[in-house]
Amino acid sequence: MKKILAILIALLAALAVQTVAFADGEVTEMEPAAAVSEDDETTKTLDTQNKDDQGLTYTLNNDWTATVSACDPTVTSIKIPSNVESNGQTYTVTSIGNGAFSYCSGLTSVTIPDSVTSIGNGAFSWCSDLTSVTIPDSVTTIGEYAFFYCTDLTSITIPGSVTSIGNRAFGKCTSLSSITFAGINPPSFGPTAFDHYNNLQTISLSADMTQEQRDSWTSALESAGLNNKPLKFTGDLISEPTPTPDPTPTTPP
Repeated sequence: MKKILAILIALLAALAVQTVAFADGEVTEMEPAAAVSEDDETTKTLDTQNKDDQGLTYTLNNDWTATVSACDPTVTSIKIPSNVESNGQTYTVTSIGNGAFSYCSGLTSVTIPDSVTSIGNGAFSWCSDLTSVTIPDSVTTIGEYAFFYCTDLTSITIPGSVTSIGNRAFGKCTSLSSITFAGINPPSFGPTAFDHYNNLQTISLSADMTQEQRDSWTSALESAGLNNKPLKFTGDLISEPTPTPDPTPTTPP
């Protein structure tokens, strides 16, 4: 019995050392497996109230998608997961619901995953301490009042995937000094998508465009009331291709 115990102890000790012997006799210690940090997680497990460990509450939909529907008002920094799991079923997070983060005044930063396609009406309204938000190139709609009264937000990048920005979506973002639009084609703007933006210094358009596309952006920004701010085209100007002339018709014999 003592001999068996000694063998088991020896085996356990060998496993703990985690070494690999090569054919030439060299012994190299193996690196331990890297621990997965909480920040690397793309899936969150929900409790019985459909709430994750960050304080976000979700609505689970019949098509196996999920909507962020509410947050704990004490949250300060949020990384929204791509997926949530409930009762063994995985749901893809595709939207941030109307008013989901509204009045979370202590929220300072939020990262949105590229599974999300829409940001609802008033989703981040009155998040007065919000200074950083990452909108992925998957979001197509930004609803009305989505970032209304985010008074500490200083810059925002709108990806090229966005096709519509609702009325007053960035209204009363009084510290907003820089807006970058990354798309080739302008989205449709609510008439006051941006208002009370007295500190706005620069509007940048980062995509490579033809002159016709640049003119389209100028017109769209004018309709949104942004024509009185400096406009920078930081992408390259693409020359329109020279049309190929039709071949000279031949006269039939």
